[in-house]
Amino acid sequence: MTIVDAEDLERLEDLSQNLIGFLDPAALAQRTALDLYRILGLPLVSVAVREASSHFAMRGVHGARTERFRQVKVSTGRGLGGRVMLEQRPVEVHSYLDDPRITNDFIDVVSAEGLGGMVAVPVEHDQELVGLLYGGLRSIGSVGDRAKQVLERAASDLAPMMAASIHASAAIRHRVDAERQRIAGNLHDDVGQLLFSISCAAQRLREGGDHGLLAVAELIEQQAQEAARRMRQAFKVLGPLSCEEAAATALQGEIDDFTLRSGVAAHFVVRGVARRLPPNTEAVLLGVARQALFNIEQHAGASLVVVTLHFAKLEVSLVIQDDGGGLPDGFELAAVPRGGSHWGLASILRQAQRQGGDLEMRPGEDGGTTVRVALPVDGAG
Repeated sequence: MTIVDAEDLERLEDLSQNLIGFLDPAALAQRTALDLYRILGLPLVSVAVREASSHFAMRGVHGARTERFRQVKVSTGRGLGGRVMLEQRPVEVHSYLDDPRITNDFIDVVSAEGLGGMVAVPVEHDQELVGLLYGGLRSIGSVGDRAKQVLERAASDLAPMMAASIHASAAIRHRVDAERQRIAGNLHDDVGQLLFSISCAAQRLREGGDHGLLAVAELIEQQAQEAARRMRQAFKVLGPLSCEEAAATALQGEIDDFTLRSGVAAHFVVRGVARRLPPNTEAVLLGVARQALFNIEQHAGASLVVVTLHFAKLEVSLVIQDDGGGLPDGFELAAVPRGGSHWGLASILRQAQRQGGDLEMRPGEDGGTTVRVALPVDGAG
């Protein structure tokens, strides 16, 4: 039986149109919570957004009495949202504090809010959970069929926008982190060497025996040491903000360098929930990216490159696609290349195989070349 009426659908359509411009996940969540609060008339409406790891943070809240509710972070199995993550479907409780399916992680927060009946609805896009919508009562009972159906319809409409905002935010973060690492590298290579040379010169000057220059030499050496200390502090600040996204940041740096060198447009997409990878796995991914981008730059004559990093439950894969001239006739990827060429490809193939993965190169569906490496990873990483 349909509970959502024509007026609800019109208001949801207006909501969807108004939200299209939001690329910041927090701004999107807050606007969504406010508009759903007005549509539903429930005492509390909130929106949790997937962050860099597998946690979901309350980024949109309307009707909360306490600041603690806005600070809630949900992970698999914890609280009502964690139950939704496990069951991958909407879950309603008539009395949050008494429902045996719900863990005690957020009992204090829920008690402070005076919440009883609640519902949480997953926001899914392309088989990825990107958010959670909540509706709550300050009494025991059901939120009602209309509220549940409006939240489910809103989740469906919101999913592509929320996924796009998360990916856009991640892309900006990767570019910023890649630039931070590049600055750190330049500081280390250029300024670090200069400071070392200055310090050495000051030592030689001080050891030269000229008492008139001794104080000057000591002052120069002290200043060089102080500058080196501050540079080391800068390295800490410029380091990766997230261990989970270190591989994505490093890949973004490789792609930016490729575009700068070649002038070829390149786009980077991260799918799935980023997580920390073993160093050997990161090394293989970077090695494949460097070799594939080098080949494109030297041989493909491409005008567009798309690089996709996909975190699945038990593997991580990297796909590099170009629209260039394609593979040469008779090409065959082998661990021991024939004819004295393709040694770089052979090397990364062996590296992938040593990690229990595999590397393939094939013609693209619409021309060009597709390179794909898949490596096994711990699903709990």
